[in-house]
Amino acid sequence: MADLALGFDHDDLARGGDGNRDPARLPVAVVVAGPVGLAAAAHLLERGLDPLVLEAGEVGAGVKGWAHVRVFSPWRHNLDAAATRLLARTGWVAPDPGAYPTGAQLRERYLLPLAATPQLAPRLRLGTRVLAVTRHRRDKVTDAGRQQAPFELVVESDGRQERLLAGAVVDAGGTVGTPNPLDFIGWTTGPPSSAACASAWTYRLASAPGAVP
Repeated sequence: MADLALGFDHDDLARGGDGNRDPARLPVAVVVAGPVGLAAAAHLLERGLDPLVLEAGEVGAGVKGWAHVRVFSPWRHNLDAAATRLLARTGWVAPDPGAYPTGAQLRERYLLPLAATPQLAPRLRLGTRVLAVTRHRRDKVTDAGRQQAPFELVVESDGRQERLLAGAVVDAGGTVGTPNPLDFIGWTTGPPSSAACASAWTYRLASAPGAVP
């Protein structure tokens, strides 16, 4: 029985083989379904490659965290060319290229429609957190053939872990979920006074009522 989604042959594995894993037949894992991740997936599709987008939360979760903030660049600089070509097939109408969207508008008018396209929707796995990325069957001792070996991702969904293989990995996670700590000389743990203040710190842009229409 061949599992093409993971790119290996279970019967070959049972015989003690390597599962006939061919990186060229494997999907390209794209980590995080945000502006960069979805655009990367659109470009992969145009090149005849098969993206698999893995997102721990929901589409555009990072952008949703600053939904009230108006960006400092107009729509024309926030729309990816491959993504807009994909959207155009669905009858999507592009926003005014000179207007400045809020995070909410960027997500609702661009990211959510892009993720819902027939080409991307079946390649999107929400609620799937990537815990680790390595090379399949390679470690500090077994290193021969590392460059040719497929990538192996450990992911978690609904409290269950599984391993996925990919021909390549695009990390589009950014730094929204991993900000530089506001702590003593950059430590994640600092002096007692710093730890006492940690619960009062926020890395989000606060929303002032009425500041953004």
